[in-house]
Amino acid sequence: MRFKKIYIEITNYCNLNCSFCNNNNRFKKFMSVSEFEYIINEIKDYTNYVYLHVKGEPLLHPKLEEILTVCEKNNIKVNITTNGTLIKQQKDTILNSACVRQLNFSLHSENNISTYFEDIFSAAKELSTKMFISYRLWTLKDYKLDKKSTEIVQKIIDSYKLSTETVDKLLNCTSVEIFFNTFVNKDNLFSWPDINNEEEQNHFCYGLKTHIGILVDGTVVPCCLDGEGIIQLGNIFNEKLNDILHSNRAKKIMKGFTNNKCVEKLCLKCTFKNRFDYK
Repeated sequence: MRFKKIYIEITNYCNLNCSFCNNNNRFKKFMSVSEFEYIINEIKDYTNYVYLHVKGEPLLHPKLEEILTVCEKNNIKVNITTNGTLIKQQKDTILNSACVRQLNFSLHSENNISTYFEDIFSAAKELSTKMFISYRLWTLKDYKLDKKSTEIVQKIIDSYKLSTETVDKLLNCTSVEIFFNTFVNKDNLFSWPDINNEEEQNHFCYGLKTHIGILVDGTVVPCCLDGEGIIQLGNIFNEKLNDILHSNRAKKIMKGFTNNKCVEKLCLKCTFKNRFDYK
């Protein structure tokens, strides 16, 4: 079994409290470097790519440099999704790491930092010489820009001095390259799956097929959207990953998705899976 990516939550602390991100009620912690290294040794035969988030802000981690070094030593490529508030402090750490493949900035984050966009654009232009940069606007409705996202797009246009042709693509396409290795990706706001949602839908999902998630306490979940660890398949610190993936619960979930069925209540309540075509 191979995955396109495995999400590893190196911390579930966040320095923001954005309205579009539901509350994280789990015990807050930073994953230790030794715990992270243990996980990498467990998963390196299953994937070549890790994403350093589920919940939380990865750039808050005080040992980010050591964590990236572990990935580098094990030939693991890293994607990081960040709210961007700490990029000025962490830029050199990321720039000096050979393992970081992509840096995703959630530009729709809610903060009051006056130099927020200036800091991000300045760092990203330098970082793009070594990795992909993705500016995310994922709070749209029907793929239409609201007042806030329009203002953000204008800041991008001004900072990168975009041509009329590129501006047209930026306004009308969901994904466009605006600079070397630098992209803007637009998407609609999604709701985190909630077991209390009224709506229930069966559907195919890529959870346990292309990816899994590992929470900061070692809990293995089938999907990066299970931010509360509702579907606990096992704990990687107590069980071998191979045993977790071949547990009865995991096998039932995979079989269900293959038949466009959700066997877990949380999966039935998830609307994100509606973005996938039926398989």
